[in-house]
Amino acid sequence: MIEGLEELTVSEACETLLLKPRRYYRWLKWSAIGGPAKQDAWNRLIPEEAAEVVKAGRDEKLCDLRSAGLMVYGQESGKFFCSVSTVQRVLRKHDLQMPYVVPTRKRPAKPDVRELMKEPKRIFSYDATDFYLTNRLRVVVIPILDMGSRKFIHYGVRVRSFDQKDVMDIWDEALMGEGLDTSLLTALSDRGGPMKGSRTKAHLTGKWEMKLEYARPYTPDDNAWIEAFIKYLKYHPDCPEYFETVQDVIDWVEKFKQLYNDHPHSALGYVRPNDEHAGLGNQIREQRKENLLSAMQKRLAYYKMKKEGALNYGVSRENASNLAYRQAGQTPAPYFEGEKSEILEKVENCVFEELTGGEDFVHNSSLVLCQNR
Repeated sequence: MIEGLEELTVSEACETLLLKPRRYYRWLKWSAIGGPAKQDAWNRLIPEEAAEVVKAGRDEKLCDLRSAGLMVYGQESGKFFCSVSTVQRVLRKHDLQMPYVVPTRKRPAKPDVRELMKEPKRIFSYDATDFYLTNRLRVVVIPILDMGSRKFIHYGVRVRSFDQKDVMDIWDEALMGEGLDTSLLTALSDRGGPMKGSRTKAHLTGKWEMKLEYARPYTPDDNAWIEAFIKYLKYHPDCPEYFETVQDVIDWVEKFKQLYNDHPHSALGYVRPNDEHAGLGNQIREQRKENLLSAMQKRLAYYKMKKEGALNYGVSRENASNLAYRQAGQTPAPYFEGEKSEILEKVENCVFEELTGGEDFVHNSSLVLCQNR
């Protein structure tokens, strides 16, 4: 095509097409011979050397040697001289070598702790976080959290750093104060040196007979509960903006412990961690369900009675709520255990005042009738 252009020379056409003339002439040569000629490496093995490599690869006495060992064997015996990659290439060509598999390190499995979190005192999680004083002194806080009840169990404070002995002492203080069966307890932490050290393992599994679980490396999501807890500890609205002494850090952690354990937790159905840890969580949640059901029945009876029309004359404060139930075709709600509570009396007063308009029914009967139509 380029030769057919009379206006341009080959060099001018190549320059226009941004093509080197050398490449053009090489392509022209290939078109004459039917394609590029296959070139052999000048340093390739001669057939005799390749045969010696194959013979060594099939020798039962040398079957335990790898490619590097066969290369050394060829050098020492003088039968062939080549690199390790050349030996591998020849053996692979004759199906004498297994495919190379890149070795991979076995990754630890994700700790399965969901079942243990269904009840308190079964799994404790702990980690370390840093607070810095105004003079840049590092203060380490190590909190222990019950993942079943979300209770802030115990904490330890150390200056600058902590080691395995500090972790063991903090666990001893926490478990002695709890007084529970530690053979059913599991501790979850990351893979920090003081947490995973041999002395810490021997102490917790030997003295306390605990089970140990560790999060995967570089995977904080495996222990997300303690991570979220630490963030709440450091970013709580009442947390001071700075600390001047170590005692200030201790005072804040102690204050936060009381605030956190007495605050309703959404993961517990808005039960306080102290109550959940004491085993009262299910009882509180069931009582709340019964209270909601009772309130729903009262409201249903009230609005049904209000919709029906005029009410009977003679409604009193004592039987206002029970009358609402009877007209709705339901049995009156029983009182709570013991004497009538103040809350129930307020409900009856509100029902009575709503039914009578706050005054005597005789004087407001027409008004009530108009409202109910």
